[in-house]
Amino acid sequence: MKLVKKSFLVLTFLLTFISALALSGVLHFEHADIVYPEGYEETAKLVGKIFENVRQQVIDLIGNDPGRITIILQDKGTVSNGFTNPLLHKTITLYTWPPESWISFELPLEDWYTYLIIHEFTHMVHLTYQDWFTKLVSIIMGFPYLPQMNGPFGEGTTVFAESSFSKNSGRLNNPYVSDGLYYYAIQSFPSFTYKEIMPPDDFRGGQLYYNFTAGFYKYLVDTYGLEKMKKYIALTSTILPDIEIGLKYKDSFEKVFGKPFDELYTDWIRSLMKLNYSEGDLIYKVPNTKIYKLDLLDEKLAVYFVEVGPATSYVGSVNPRLVFLSKDGKEQGSKTVIALDIKYDKDKTYVLTKGENFGKYENQIWDFTSNKLIAKGNISAFDVDDGNVYIARYDAKKMKTTISGENLELLIDKYVTYMDVNNGKLAMLTSDYQIIVYDLATKNTVVLEDDAMKGPYLRFWGNGLLFTRVDGKYVNPYYYDLTEGKLYKLGENLLVYDFVVDKDELYYVSYIPYSVNTGTGVYRIKAQKQEADLVRYKPEFKFQDKKFQYGSEIAFRIQKMTEPLTWIPIYEYDIENDIRRGYIIFTFGNIENDTFLVLTPVFDFILTDTSFDMTYSQYVGWLTMKDNYQLFVSYYYPTNDYNLTGMLRLGGFSLSPITDVYSYLTFSFKTRNIGLLDSVFSLFTTTSPAVYLNNIGFGLLLSSYAFGMPYNVQVFGLLSNDKLEDLFNSEKIKSNFFIAGLVDVALTKSTTFEGKVTLNLNQPEKAIYDMSIASTLFTDNAFLFGNAIYLRNSGITLGVTNPLAETILQHGIYTHFFVEMYTQGLKLCPSVGVFAPFSELTKPAGESQEFLFYLGLNSSPHGFPLSLFSLSLQTEGY
Repeated sequence: MKLVKKSFLVLTFLLTFISALALSGVLHFEHADIVYPEGYEETAKLVGKIFENVRQQVIDLIGNDPGRITIILQDKGTVSNGFTNPLLHKTITLYTWPPESWISFELPLEDWYTYLIIHEFTHMVHLTYQDWFTKLVSIIMGFPYLPQMNGPFGEGTTVFAESSFSKNSGRLNNPYVSDGLYYYAIQSFPSFTYKEIMPPDDFRGGQLYYNFTAGFYKYLVDTYGLEKMKKYIALTSTILPDIEIGLKYKDSFEKVFGKPFDELYTDWIRSLMKLNYSEGDLIYKVPNTKIYKLDLLDEKLAVYFVEVGPATSYVGSVNPRLVFLSKDGKEQGSKTVIALDIKYDKDKTYVLTKGENFGKYENQIWDFTSNKLIAKGNISAFDVDDGNVYIARYDAKKMKTTISGENLELLIDKYVTYMDVNNGKLAMLTSDYQIIVYDLATKNTVVLEDDAMKGPYLRFWGNGLLFTRVDGKYVNPYYYDLTEGKLYKLGENLLVYDFVVDKDELYYVSYIPYSVNTGTGVYRIKAQKQEADLVRYKPEFKFQDKKFQYGSEIAFRIQKMTEPLTWIPIYEYDIENDIRRGYIIFTFGNIENDTFLVLTPVFDFILTDTSFDMTYSQYVGWLTMKDNYQLFVSYYYPTNDYNLTGMLRLGGFSLSPITDVYSYLTFSFKTRNIGLLDSVFSLFTTTSPAVYLNNIGFGLLLSSYAFGMPYNVQVFGLLSNDKLEDLFNSEKIKSNFFIAGLVDVALTKSTTFEGKVTLNLNQPEKAIYDMSIASTLFTDNAFLFGNAIYLRNSGITLGVTNPLAETILQHGIYTHFFVEMYTQGLKLCPSVGVFAPFSELTKPAGESQEFLFYLGLNSSPHGFPLSLFSLSLQTEGY
């Protein structure tokens, strides 16, 4: 036991040291510990201050105090995110980059840290809600049972909270992604189950789960009051069955709100019909597609959008396109572009796009016409004017932006989400919705004293600026005349994402009606010019300084690492051998929850009338999952079985704005699978090929577009052998060496090709391969078994395969009918089909032939599926 204790301490110290390499310090506030990387001490102080000021208001929205938490700051480059882990260490992680361009409109948070903290802390307050009995069970069973993790309002509470403290923040205060989105979905409104599934071939994506859930949540609060909503959360925060549900009430909703869920959901949908948006002439529409930007180029319109379809689900890639239209909406050409923003200068097109390298993101500016990389880094906005490039770079540590360009170096204390340069003037839209106009010649600055929520873009036009502004349930187009210092509304009761003005006509982007999943389009109306007022909102929070103490990061990490996350007791009885087995799964982890140590002592008891025997064995597992590498180690005593598996992403580079290349190093050495975690970890390394027990390989992944459609190509060189000592044997290199390849191509929006091959150079005739085309026949959808199973797309697959050499399934053709099925968000593709070996098809006429009829299951419509049932079919010869 002393040896086990020492080993545990060594592993704990090692894991703690490794996980602390990139960090710098910890601050202890009254209710939270703030862990921050080097250079972010001032940010940590700010985050702690904000948290302590908003904490109680968030708790009051839900009715639960989660206790002390840990907040981790992480600089991932130009990616905006945050996430909460209520199960392990009660940790909230905040990324330091605010959203830019159109992301800032779809995720409207006027102060990044304030509203990100509100959002994530609401998760913590909501998801840790337990009654006394559930808390007791959690302690006894050694794992926290959190009933709200399976509740219907996972993101409803958080988006409601982020929208409750200011009219300028939160998705519910942006009608384009809330009320307007709901309104244009009425004809095919998503069921509550559908929105939780978030099918990848629906253009609304995560807005289904976030925004629709929050809309229903807000409807319940507005209609029945916050206290009723808090009562519902309290009622459902237990694992005890409610005896009144099913006897007196249909469900928990009826017990709290007086109506069952179905009626409440229908009431919400009916309430949305009271909305009414003005619409112009729809000159261009793209169903199941999201338009992000609209520009006017002389006599043409440039429309940037991302379209999805069944192929999006099959191969996991969307189709981003830049389409050029005539002013009456006729397509005149298109290009494939991936962009956060697109700019046009003379005869050139420039794009701002994201790149990723070693787990850190950067924004890149490309001269798309010449396929030339101009700049990269922490770029939040840019423009090009007469060949001169102007760039806004944000320093997340200092929370300041530097604007640079021709004879320009400007420093501002704000985050710039978008900017435009024209005729010697620079206009900036900041994250707090302020518009700043800077004269490049005179250095004079004009600030629009209007902080109402604004759309993603602003443009110079005429003597002033064009931009959109939120007016209650509407997003209307505006013009600010810099000469007059006056604001004009150009349209009334509209829902506008982006717009341009051509003489007296206004073209704008909005949703389209009368489509299965709706979509977006371009409308045309006559521009109005009605004088309007500037708007000022008072801030909700008055932040007071809060006390804190500096702490030792290493001591804090060791303390957290030595606190067991689980102590799950399990008992098994082997009737055949009369063995009783008891073991406890102890899990320890770092505060980032990406590195874990699993210790499982196992005791086997043999009890008879005359004897008692006990044996002890020990399982040890170590799992690390970082952005650019994964590592898993396990060992089992006393059999000395082991498993060492890992994958290192060596980084990538962009060949163009639409082409990225990544390289991978993979390895796996094992005697056998020795525990549940060993099997589970294999799910995380599905991109790492393996043939025998011991493998080491190097691979490349190319992701790009051809003829306007996406494709992915992955090629691996792999050494593989069951015996480790023979893996690098020079005499066996040829027999050990395998080439593994994978190709995914979207041929159309509903048809895809996938090819997989594993080839041994020593025996090329025994290549394992599978090449197939999957095509959608029907896009109808249906729910089965009380909404437990959702059927999305169905179609036919045709393929050739040699899946397993040395078996009956050897070199043949197959075809099956598949159905894309979702259950609890997990996608499966059940199929029924026929496999015909080539050897049977090439038999002389008149001989009997044997085929295989199968029922299968796969995670994709491609490939020969895992057989659930098979039956040999034989034709009669003559």
